[in-house]
Amino acid sequence: MKAVIVDVRKKTAAMLCDDGSIIKIRNRNYTIGKEVDAGMTTKIMTIKTAITVAAASLLLALGLGTSSYYVPARYVSVDINPSIEYSLNMYNRVVDVKGVNQDGENILEELNIKALKNKKIEDALSMTISQAAKEGYLQAESSGIMIATAARNNNSAEQLAVMLKETAMSVVAANNSKALVMGEAVGLERVEEAKELGITPGKLNLIEKLIESSEDPESVNKEDWLDKSVQEIMEQTKENTDKIQENRPSETPGQEKDDVKETPGQEKKPDTNNDNGRG
Repeated sequence: MKAVIVDVRKKTAAMLCDDGSIIKIRNRNYTIGKEVDAGMTTKIMTIKTAITVAAASLLLALGLGTSSYYVPARYVSVDINPSIEYSLNMYNRVVDVKGVNQDGENILEELNIKALKNKKIEDALSMTISQAAKEGYLQAESSGIMIATAARNNNSAEQLAVMLKETAMSVVAANNSKALVMGEAVGLERVEEAKELGITPGKLNLIEKLIESSEDPESVNKEDWLDKSVQEIMEQTKENTDKIQENRPSETPGQEKDDVKETPGQEKKPDTNNDNGRG
């Protein structure tokens, strides 16, 4: 059974097991967030130790000593068409996860939310994308995966986006998919804006790009795209971009637009159509 170190003292540490129990163990230079094998660390305890552990467990259950572990510090969303949001602590461990749409809820039901909690985010993301691939969401050539990250520190969000994009690309390749993977860091204000709309910040970014790609952005209603799939949004954005490229005026090869050729070394003569006042 795997466990995660959630509190460290001088001689002792507390680990959170997969079944939700908290066990006090001897501190072997552990750090909070480290994953350990619970079976290898559990020791036979005396009655006195058992009482101490019970008291410590109660305090931990009440949130004392583990506040830093359970406080969300970063946010990650993934849109495939299943849309899922993860809340991470400062150690990039999943402390909460939820489906943002029905497809996302279905994926989490198959995976079991408890199996994702306390996982490293890269492991949780791999499990999520693999399940989506299993259910056929990555079969179409035009399928895509949008990953958005947010944190108080923008550099942390950007680094997380790069790492998770690489993780997703590896999973996509392992599933023989050609899905396009995108990873972007967004501001916390974008996270709040997306919540008000009932979507992920990553999907909101895609919709904003679709609007910008339109020939007449003001004619596009954002709300019309809130329930569309990532694939549909990406396809429309590409269609808009291709249309703009096609409508651009072509130029004669080798000649720049409005280019006036002159004989080398000869300046353009002044206009003499007014006959300098003659006549």
